Amino acid sequence: MSLLRTLLCGFLGAFLVIAGLSAQDVRDTIGPIEKQAQANPITPENPIPRRTFSVPPAYPAEASGINAVGTVSLVATIDETGRVVEIRKAREPLVLTQSTPQNPTAVRLAGEALVRDAAGALRRWTYDPPAKGPLAFTVSFSFKPGAEPATTQSASVPPSGVTNLSTFVSTPGAPGAMQPVRVGGQVKAPTQIKKVQPVYPAEAQAAKVQGIVIMEATIGVDGRVTDARVLRSVPLLDQAAVDAVRQWEYTPTLLNGTAVPIIMTVTVTFNLAPAAPPAPPLN
Repeated sequence: MSLLRTLLCGFLGAFLVIAGLSAQDVRDTIGPIEKQAQANPITPENPIPRRTFSVPPAYPAEASGINAVGTVSLVATIDETGRVVEIRKAREPLVLTQSTPQNPTAVRLAGEALVRDAAGALRRWTYDPPAKGPLAFTVSFSFKPGAEPATTQSASVPPSGVTNLSTFVSTPGAPGAMQPVRVGGQVKAPTQIKKVQPVYPAEAQAAKVQGIVIMEATIGVDGRVTDARVLRSVPLLDQAAVDAVRQWEYTPTLLNGTAVPIIMTVTVTFNLAPAAPPAPPLN
């Protein structure tokens, strides 16, 4: 009987390990639960719920070895209880490094490690139950040496299929690599062709908070915003600003006749409506 119990425990332990490893896969395409979530769009009536528990991802040794700065964007799908049940890559990680000599293999491994550690942390996050689940949204992690990764959440969810361009895994000076070029000098700011106004958060209006959120936006070769990072924060307004900017679109930027990704500074202004003047006294 003791031997049977030992074998059974061993089998169950092995099963749990295999199930755990399977559950930790980061998908490249839409999974079955995210497909269900497509019927539940994020709206003011069904917003991204409040996060009840989170842990920051570690800055992996693979990135530390080349002093890399990186951004990872993942689509998180939560179920009706608020647990993260599916994760897929919204796009390939953006990895920049100033290390020399350049090593494209090290950059690729750093990108894979950033995705791994970001997903590992995201799996442990929990949320309040959504108004209508399951629900899918984008979570982005910005990594840099010596600092805790910054995170943002966005209601926009990219379609299935990971964009697989060298643009998103780039090393300055590496042969054939395309790195985002900062706007300035001969690199002119592109023309904006789509601008989505932010939704003024109700809690910010109630607190009479207004101001300007300054962000650094990365714009891909197709003119779409691929990442937005807050440089000057107005805490109650940051997420609304990021959500709006991620929907902006521009004309592609050409450098020597080739479309290139760019980095530029953008601002989002929040102004409270002026108070109505008092009614004139009655005669």
